[in-house]
Amino acid sequence: MILASDLVVRYGERTALVLDRLEVVPGGDVGVHGRNGSGKSTLLRVLAGLVVPTSGHVDVPPPGRTTLLHQHPFLFRGTALANVEVALRALGIRRRERARRALEALDGLGAASLATRTAADLSGGERRRVAVARALVGRPVLLLLDEPLEGLDEAGRRLVVAAVRASGATRVTASPDPLPDLAGTWVALTPPSGLRIAEEGP
Repeated sequence: MILASDLVVRYGERTALVLDRLEVVPGGDVGVHGRNGSGKSTLLRVLAGLVVPTSGHVDVPPPGRTTLLHQHPFLFRGTALANVEVALRALGIRRRERARRALEALDGLGAASLATRTAADLSGGERRRVAVARALVGRPVLLLLDEPLEGLDEAGRRLVVAAVRASGATRVTASPDPLPDLAGTWVALTPPSGLRIAEEGP
């Protein structure tokens, strides 16, 4: 289960996030929406263990079981397949099994044909699908998604939604607007009133 309570994140004089409470049951899916600067990405980074809150309490799965898909994911210079394999190499998976699982992940996103193409040769939507494949291939327990459908056409959006939902991971998704296909419950972060959760519901 994810439990975050009384969170405050400050960078110097700037307050990036104030959050009273967020709870997600195992296997649950919760979305957080709000305008730029409301603290969505900061919250995901706290849950991923990349940002230590100034104050507050966070309970999340142990390290190594959480994957964060950044809003602007970075791809290495190699092929799409190699970019997906990176996540499996970190888990100690052998080379042949890495290649098989990476190709399977790409295929699940309609991107198997991109396997031998380099990141530099991919469009924005293609890069997004490769990044989603990399996020899913390690079978994370907790999946943190920062605007996962950005830059995708309608077909790409359907493929990403289907793959994410099939993962079985506990999910927290951040988006400017609610995406009902990706989360059953959405909460709104609304600055400048303390950046607290302002509403909750489907």
